[in-house]
Amino acid sequence: MIGWLRRLLGQDRPHPPLPPPLPAWEPEPPPPPVPAWAPTPQPPRQRGEAEIDAVEAALNGLIAAGLRLGPHYDGMDRRAVARAMAEHPEFAVGDGNETLPLTERSSEALSIDILWSYRALADAIADEFANAAIFEDHCYDGADAETYRALFARLIDLAGIWTGRGVAVAPVPGLGPYGHGFRVAFETQPPIPPLTFPADKNFDWSLLERLDAGRPAGETRRFRVAADGGAGLVLFLDDAEARAIAALLGWGPDDL
Repeated sequence: MIGWLRRLLGQDRPHPPLPPPLPAWEPEPPPPPVPAWAPTPQPPRQRGEAEIDAVEAALNGLIAAGLRLGPHYDGMDRRAVARAMAEHPEFAVGDGNETLPLTERSSEALSIDILWSYRALADAIADEFANAAIFEDHCYDGADAETYRALFARLIDLAGIWTGRGVAVAPVPGLGPYGHGFRVAFETQPPIPPLTFPADKNFDWSLLERLDAGRPAGETRRFRVAADGGAGLVLFLDDAEARAIAALLGWGPDDL
């Protein structure tokens, strides 16, 4: 009787097989990392010997006026230095006349091309000149203490007039429009008083006047700055050198 009821109700039918278990969930592997962007190296520009002549003449004028070459060009004669500058892909660019042969550029323009060294910015060259350097000076609202430490250390080295060149930078909260600033302390002789300043969009080149105030007694050279809102050219010159170089650049006697 029980067996009959089970058959009637279908309870004696074999149970269908259980479906296979679902595979355990595993996250998809992350996509491969995107390579960091790097500029494609540009080949040297092809320059004729007359163009090298023009750059060499401008370079000779700047050196006679007081510019000094740095260790980057050690072991190279003046002609080789002029060639290296002229053939660099960043030489004489950015003013709308970059397609002109260098022989058609004025000596003032070539002098600016030499000093306003996009070569150094592109290749991170810190020692192209012994008493001049170019710096990126914008977007400093996001700069950290190490950025400022490296900048001030390079300025102290550029001048070369202080013994002991330690630089320490600490953040200072509650200053300026961005709500923070920095204190820069120097370990030099003669001493340079500490600097405290707010963070800002661009680097404040007037701070170099505070460095000038700490020069050794009798030092006639001082920092000179020319800035265009994207980069700052800093030179360490005496008054006569500054006037002579400004004249070669086509600037006024008080522009450096």
